Amino acid sequence: MPLDALRGHREVYHRLVRELETRPSHAYLFSGPRGIGKSLVAQGLVHGLVCERTPGENFCCTPDRCPIRAGVGTTEQTRVREKPAKTCECCPACVQTALGVHPDVAHVEKPENRTDVLIEQVREMMGQLALKPSRAPMRLAILDDAETLNVPGQNALLKTLEEPPGHAIVFVVTASERALLDTIRSRLRPVRFPALTPADIEEIVSAKGNLDKKKARAIALLARGSAARALALIDGDEPPLKELLDALSRAKRLDFTGANALAQEHFGNREQAADNFELMARLLEEILCGKLLNASYAEAAPEHAAIMKQLADSYTVEALVSCITASVRAHAAVEAMANCRVQAEQLWMTIGQAARGE
Repeated sequence: MPLDALRGHREVYHRLVRELETRPSHAYLFSGPRGIGKSLVAQGLVHGLVCERTPGENFCCTPDRCPIRAGVGTTEQTRVREKPAKTCECCPACVQTALGVHPDVAHVEKPENRTDVLIEQVREMMGQLALKPSRAPMRLAILDDAETLNVPGQNALLKTLEEPPGHAIVFVVTASERALLDTIRSRLRPVRFPALTPADIEEIVSAKGNLDKKKARAIALLARGSAARALALIDGDEPPLKELLDALSRAKRLDFTGANALAQEHFGNREQAADNFELMARLLEEILCGKLLNASYAEAAPEHAAIMKQLADSYTVEALVSCITASVRAHAAVEAMANCRVQAEQLWMTIGQAARGE
């Protein structure tokens, strides 16, 4: 199977391959946490549909590590070609799809310098889908980061979903279904992807980072079900574990000024806020489990085990449950496009009250 890097979603992938071969829908909604492989599955399905040599799940390319794509730099506006490091024996359609130049395939995601997908990108994609396929059996499109679409952008997408062309399939990929309009969701075939298990992530980071088993296990537990976060941890982009734990330890003395400072530092934009709200919930969950089960924190976060034990002793069970609930609600609100800093301020004020027993 060409999707060698796929972990945790093989059953979903095989089911979708069979569905596309028999009775495909005109549009799919791939939803689930960030960095778990939703886009990789969509790319694999597209490759399987356009492959000219062995279509289906045995398509001839490997989209997760295409040798010809390794030597190509791309942006949404410009594409710079460089000579690939290795030759590629894939069919022309798979190579074009991997390079992002197949005439019948569109892949839209938010530009690197933006926090949202632009309405112009959606309109261009919809215009391509309206045309009859020139080479492949059908027109195909992947709309990634769909949760960042504003209302006008979603309405532009809705026009095509209301009257879909019979020769096109759209894969809408999102980290938050709630950020999409009800009218959008009702016209998409939903496919939900769960977070990856620590065992799946441990496999991924061990293969990518050449790590020893102990460190790979620790990273897998900190990644919160996301392979993307795990790989970022390998590269040194570590989450603010110590900073958040320190803030929890001084929460009894926290006032609005302190809450505002934490919101500015660790919850300044939507992506950072979503990640850190989820991290807060996971840390508090670990602390609660340790308190109730007298479990060790050394495996999950060995360098922070002492402070997590102190927090377990200083917070009541009711306070920890209240803080976890507030963190989950803040994460959901930000995913639904609420103001991230306001949500962070409210969360830290709630944590402060819980720590003081108010």
